[in-house]
Amino acid sequence: MSTQAENNKRIAKNTLLLYVRMLLIMFVTLLTSRIVLDKLGITDFGIYNVVGGMVAMLGFLSSSMANAVQRYLSYAIGKNDNKEVNRIFNVSLQVHIGIAIIVLIIVEVVGVWYLNYKMNIPEERLDAANWVLQCSILTTLFTIIQVPYNAIIIAKEQMSIYAYLSIIEVILKLIVVYLLSVCQFDRLKLYSVFIMVVTIGILLLYRFYCIKKFQESHFHYTKDWPLFRQLIGFASWNMLGELAWVFTGQGVNIILNVFYGPAVNAARGLAEQVNGAVTRFVSNFQVAVNPQLIKSYASDKLDEMKILLYRSTRISYYLLLALSLPLIINMEFILKLWLKEVPIYTTEFCQLILIASLISTISNLLAQVVRAYGRIRNYQIIVATCLFLNFPLSYIALKLGASPLSTLYISLSIYTLLIYIRVYLIKNIIHIRFSQFAYNVLLPIIYVSGMSVVIPVLYTLYIGRTTSLLGLIINSLICFLSVCVAAFFIGMNSNERIYIKSIIIKVRNKIK
Repeated sequence: MSTQAENNKRIAKNTLLLYVRMLLIMFVTLLTSRIVLDKLGITDFGIYNVVGGMVAMLGFLSSSMANAVQRYLSYAIGKNDNKEVNRIFNVSLQVHIGIAIIVLIIVEVVGVWYLNYKMNIPEERLDAANWVLQCSILTTLFTIIQVPYNAIIIAKEQMSIYAYLSIIEVILKLIVVYLLSVCQFDRLKLYSVFIMVVTIGILLLYRFYCIKKFQESHFHYTKDWPLFRQLIGFASWNMLGELAWVFTGQGVNIILNVFYGPAVNAARGLAEQVNGAVTRFVSNFQVAVNPQLIKSYASDKLDEMKILLYRSTRISYYLLLALSLPLIINMEFILKLWLKEVPIYTTEFCQLILIASLISTISNLLAQVVRAYGRIRNYQIIVATCLFLNFPLSYIALKLGASPLSTLYISLSIYTLLIYIRVYLIKNIIHIRFSQFAYNVLLPIIYVSGMSVVIPVLYTLYIGRTTSLLGLIINSLICFLSVCVAAFFIGMNSNERIYIKSIIIKVRNKIK
C-alpha cells in the first residue's frame, strides 16, 4: 500500500473514531442543555455562560502554546525522532505549568474584581456567580496543564481513546443532570461543582492513558533554553491569533452582557452549544488531517500537502453544510421542540453562527499550513488584526443601539475577507495562487451550496414551514441528500468519486 493510501486510511479511521466521540458528546450536550436551562432558568444559565467564558478568555495563553506544541511534536514524529519528541514534551509541560500559575493570579485578581463590580449580574446571584468563577478557574488550570498530553495523543494519531473515554463522560454528565434535578441546594452552584469534577476527572484519565501508552510522555525536568525560546517564540506570535479569537467570542459575549444582560448571554450560549455540537464533525476531521499536513511538509512533499489541503477543505465544508442546512432551515421549530422556553434572539443567533462557521471552515486548514512552515509572525499579525476588529466594531454597533445580531453580521463580513487574506499570505509557502484555491476549493463550494438549497427551499415554499416531527424528518432528509448528491456530482473530482464509490462497494459487500 502506498504512503498516500496509508495516510488516507489513517485519516479516515481517526475521523471515524472522533465521530463516535462527537456523536456521544453531541447527544448529551443537546439533551442536558435543555434540562439545565429548565432547571437553572434563563438568568442563571446566562450567568454560567458569561462567567465561565470570562475565565476561558485567558485560555488563549495555553491555546497558543498548544498549537506550538502540536506543531513541534508532529514535526519530530514526522522525522521519527523519539528522543526529540520527549524533549519537546518535557519543556512544553514546564511551560504550561508556568502558564497555569499566571492564569491563576490574573483571574483571582482581575476576574474577581470585574465580576463583582462591573458585570451585569443580579445582586442576589453574585454569590452563585462567584462559585461559577472559582470552579471555572480550577477547571481551566487542569485543562492548561493537560495540553502537552493531549498534543502527544493527537500527534501520535491515537484517536481511539477519545471515543472510549467519551462513553464515561456521557455517563457522568447524565448523572450530573439527574443530581441537578433531585438536589435542593442552589442549582447554579451545584452545576458548577459537578461539571468541574467531571471535567477534571476526564482530563486525569487522558493523562493516565498517555503516560501508560507513550514512553515519550514520561516527564523529567529538562533545562533546554534554545527549545524553550523556540516554543515561546512560535507561541508568542500564535498568541495574537488566539487572543483575537477570544475577543471575537468571549469578548463580544461580555459586551452583550453590558448592553443586554444575562438573557441575551443565554441565547448566545445556546447558539454556541448548537454550533459546537455541529462543528465538532468538521473539527474532528480536521484534527485527523492536521498531523498529516505537518508531516507532509516535514517530509518536503509539498504537492501531496497541497492536494490534501484542497480535498480536506472541501470535505470539511460539505460535512458542515450537510449538517447545518437542515438546522438553518428548520431552526425555529427545532428550538421549540428542544427547549421548554426559547430565549429571545436564540433562533437568529443559531442560524447566523452556523453560517459564520461555514465561512470560517473554508480557511481553517490554511492556518495549519502556516504552522507547519513555522514562520508565523506576519501571518498572525495580519489575521489577528482582522479578527480583533470584531470587538471594537461590535461595541460601536451596540453603543449606537444596534441589535445583538449585528455582532454576528460583523463576524460574517470579517470571516469572508479572511479567506482571501489567508490564501494570499501562504502563497509562497506551498506555491499557491488565489486563482488556484478559487478553482479547486471556492468554486466547487459555491456550486454545491447553490444546488443544495434549491430543492429544500422549493419544498419549504410549497409545503410550508415545518410544524411536526414527521415534517422535520422529511425536510432534514431532503436537505441532507441534496448536499450529498451535489457534493458527489459537482463538488468532487473523478478520483475522489472513484474513491467514494470503492468505499460504498466495500461497505455493501460487508453487509451482504
